[in-house]
Amino acid sequence: MKNKQYRITIENVENEAELSRTLSTLFSTRKGSQPADRDFGIDWGCLDEVPEVAESLFYLEAMRKVEQYEPRVEIEDIKFEHTQGCMVPHIYFTRRED
Repeated sequence: MKNKQYRITIENVENEAELSRTLSTLFSTRKGSQPADRDFGIDWGCLDEVPEVAESLFYLEAMRKVEQYEPRVEIEDIKFEHTQGCMVPHIYFTRRED
């Protein structure tokens, strides 16, 4: 996901700037690249699949990682834009209900 090939929208939460920063870090980090926590980040291997499979695998990976690393929010929806062979996820977050 070089050059921020994703878009994040956060609704109905406090600390929107902080959450945007932490979620951007999570989604721009390749899984396995953080020495202290090799599970942190997104496994970009799913992006090598055909679009329908890539979307499903990315959705599952995103749901799992957000739940693990940013429990204050949850994914409300992910919409995918396909342009020039690139898949750009638009990720919509909302405050997690207790």
